[in-house]
Amino acid sequence: MGQAISSIKAVMRHVIPLGIGIACCWVLYQQLHHIDFSELWASLQSVAAWKWGLAFAFTGLSFWAVARYDVVAHRHFRTGVSCRHATMTGATAISIGQTVGAGALVGGFVRWKMIPNLGVVNAARITAFVTLAFLAAWAVITAASVLILPTAVVPASIPFSVLVISMGILAIGFFKPVLSRSGKTFELPTVSAMVTLLALCLIDTLAAAGALWILLPDTISLSLAQLFPIYLIALGAAILSGTPGGVGPFELAVLALLPHVPETQLMAAILAFRLVYYAVPAVIGGITLLRPMAREGFVSHAQEVGDLDQTLTNRTARAELGVMRQNGGHILNCSTGICGVVRTGQTLTTIFDPVHSHSQDFLHQLRDIARKQNRIACKYKISGRHAVTARKAGWCVLHVSDEAMLVPAEHDMQGSAYRQLRRKLRNSEKAGVSIEQPKGALPFADMARVSKAWEDAHGGARGLSMGQFEEDYVTHQRIFMAYKDDALVGFVTFHATAHEWCLDLMRVTPDAPDGTMHRLVNEAILAAGEENVPSLSLAAAPALADGHGKVETYLRKKFFAKAGGKGLRQFKDCFKPQWQPLYMSAPGPAQLTFAALDLIRSVNQARPAAKPQMAPAVVTS
Repeated sequence: MGQAISSIKAVMRHVIPLGIGIACCWVLYQQLHHIDFSELWASLQSVAAWKWGLAFAFTGLSFWAVARYDVVAHRHFRTGVSCRHATMTGATAISIGQTVGAGALVGGFVRWKMIPNLGVVNAARITAFVTLAFLAAWAVITAASVLILPTAVVPASIPFSVLVISMGILAIGFFKPVLSRSGKTFELPTVSAMVTLLALCLIDTLAAAGALWILLPDTISLSLAQLFPIYLIALGAAILSGTPGGVGPFELAVLALLPHVPETQLMAAILAFRLVYYAVPAVIGGITLLRPMAREGFVSHAQEVGDLDQTLTNRTARAELGVMRQNGGHILNCSTGICGVVRTGQTLTTIFDPVHSHSQDFLHQLRDIARKQNRIACKYKISGRHAVTARKAGWCVLHVSDEAMLVPAEHDMQGSAYRQLRRKLRNSEKAGVSIEQPKGALPFADMARVSKAWEDAHGGARGLSMGQFEEDYVTHQRIFMAYKDDALVGFVTFHATAHEWCLDLMRVTPDAPDGTMHRLVNEAILAAGEENVPSLSLAAAPALADGHGKVETYLRKKFFAKAGGKGLRQFKDCFKPQWQPLYMSAPGPAQLTFAALDLIRSVNQARPAAKPQMAPAVVTS
């Protein structure tokens, strides 16, 4: 019974659009039965050659924009298909699909036939993405055009509501880039992808309307600005009807919205438009589909994913790269360098200095890789040397934090500079706090209790370049634990390599004795010195807010206070580190601002990843 119902539904999906088309054609015939077809033919023949040429040029521009939808879709799903072949298959699929009808079904089939390696499922996903993206962008552009160019009489509440909803979707795409439901995740397009799709749809529809406008007889006084919203509404009627080529609904909508234009001349222009915009592209698309070369696979290879443990043995690798075990990042090993990268909602971000890079060549390749994922390229927490390289390459640079560095062998705690640290250590000793390095199985239950108490007191843990408590994560770290009366009251963890240690988790209970955290960190520094570790990082603290313009200083002060910058710097200053500035960088000021907002969101919303995500596919054109 269920199978029969499914079969009936499948048949109805094709019968209903056909029925709508027949009904619309009948209504159109009733409206136009008085037309003199010899006059219609004469009007069609009177179209000048230069108008035909310009109409074909507009059509080419429109199809270029249409085909780029596929490029955005392939980058979103990281299929590895090159830009050139994504453009070719997109143009072919849409040129055939829009003419014969059943665009989703036909489009999926064409994409699968032209790129068999893509698979049926991925071809369907690409088709669905393109279809939904176009409809959404069309709705926004139609709403805006109706408000700005009010040729068509439409209540302002309708387009205004569409624009409000679109702004809401844009906000969701930024603040909640990955949606979850029933254990499944759905990654929304990045904001830059949404903006690109909107721009492509504007170019597409404006060029298509231009092709129709240029084919109108000279006797029809109608500007492109007047025709554009009418074309968009008619296009929507054609798409939603599902009829082959939108025949019937498109013509009826145009005639209804232009009641004062002579019907014969208007229909002649529409027939010419259908020849230019539908028939010729469909023929070209059919020929392209039948070419043997067009059916070859075009999937290229992804960049190599480096091994984290092996990378950390390199003396130029930051020990803090160990956070990649948790934040979903990976080691990117490409032709111009090796670095740790993480994919956030809107960015592809390298965290810390590259392990190895060919300076500006690496920046260019990173930007290209990010672009092929619809993301902004960003470098985060890089040293001054790499910030200078980025600035020379034309990237914008922003001082975001300072890292507290020290040499364990030089940590002697003598002199007035260490007076506060000595006082804190005495307080913890008097309170009976003892420090241990765990041997054997870790007391995960007690550690989880301490971590939860700390998070409850501090508004939760942070992510991205900062670790969060997780059993698999901390087993790769050096751990120091503080006990009072045999009860665990705090612990710290360090990313540790032979050449560097870096402070990661700092957790104490609210009732831990004064100086407990100072004691934990101090014992770790002493242990690193005994093991001849050349360098130890107490991690970063927010940069000071002074020395900038009024607006930037105000924003920095707000961020400094919210991030607890004052307390962090006071704590770390007890150990008399050398503060080294850290920077973030992006290709332009707008991209830098947007990337900074996205990283702030990622830091505040990140949760430990169960397993590191694999590297996204990276392709070449």
